[in-house]
Amino acid sequence: LLIRLRKRRFKCKDCGKMAVAETPLVKKNHQISVAVNQKIAQLLIENQAMKHIAHRLSISTSSVMRELNEFKFETDWNALPEVMSWDEYAFKKGKMSFIAQDFDSLNVIAILDGRTQATIRNHFLRYPRKVRNRVKVITMDMFSPYYQLAKQLFPNAKIVLDRFHIVQHLSRAMNRVRIQIMNQFDRKSQEYRALKRYWKLIQQDSRKLSDKRFYRPMFRMHLTNKEILEKLL
Repeated sequence: LLIRLRKRRFKCKDCGKMAVAETPLVKKNHQISVAVNQKIAQLLIENQAMKHIAHRLSISTSSVMRELNEFKFETDWNALPEVMSWDEYAFKKGKMSFIAQDFDSLNVIAILDGRTQATIRNHFLRYPRKVRNRVKVITMDMFSPYYQLAKQLFPNAKIVLDRFHIVQHLSRAMNRVRIQIMNQFDRKSQEYRALKRYWKLIQQDSRKLSDKRFYRPMFRMHLTNKEILEKLL
């Protein structure tokens, strides 16, 4: 929807100054409507790319960046949840950022520009020691520098490894072993091709394997996924 807004101007007869009539549709001295700015904020929260938002709303990328810079987060330095989650994410290409959130409510506690020990330590030391002592559990991945730092900052907290990262670690280890065994065979052999073709069955939960029987050209017979797994093992 395109709104053509004509602003009425008033001139003071005494001093000669100009004044412009104001409207709730647009902020003073702005050309982008309030509704569009609200939509920008909504799309930023949904984690969409700035260029995509700009193209979708027919505005410039710099306008989206200005709206992002207007976000203000007020931190309560006298409160921390009993259970926290630590993680990192790729904020910029080749650069990781640190994020901490409440495990129960999923509210974001802090987003830091970097995941170095100094950055994290300087942030959490702004909380009084009495507040930090209330934290009971911190969940995190297997990034080793976090362990010692968490113990220093939160002496009463237990460190719990995130189960997603444990499963991911085991999955990668299993995959490495499969590749080592696969490379012992000739590339044209049935063993090599089967281990390469059906690698997902080795990683899959055995309770979820399908019982349906299909013709498998590689084995030249009708087999279920469970039977293929037995042959692979």
